[in-house]
Amino acid sequence: MRKTVVLLVLVLSATWLLAQDNMGKAADSESTIQGCLSNAGGHYYLTDSSGTKYFLSGYANKLKDHIGHEVAITGMDSVKTTSTTQQGAASTAHQQHVFRVKTIKHVADTCTTK
Repeated sequence: MRKTVVLLVLVLSATWLLAQDNMGKAADSESTIQGCLSNAGGHYYLTDSSGTKYFLSGYANKLKDHIGHEVAITGMDSVKTTSTTQQGAASTAHQQHVFRVKTIKHVADTCTTK
């Protein structure tokens, strides 16, 4: 009986550790987005074929050469929520995709997505 309990505890512990490891990898995984690179107000944006607009962070020295081009960007996606809601007023909160750029690949000199 004691051996069964010890074995059960070990199996459950191993399962829990594997689950924690997999959750960390999913949250930190890189992805690639492709679309038209633009610049407004000193900030870089990528608009994909579905119309989703990503605010890009980092790598600005490489991004400036690709404004108006179709590019593929690899990095980490997250969402930033901003709000200017006044107390008692309707919510003005909105979410914006923020993509932390790791690499950029030139796809075309012109954009097929706008």
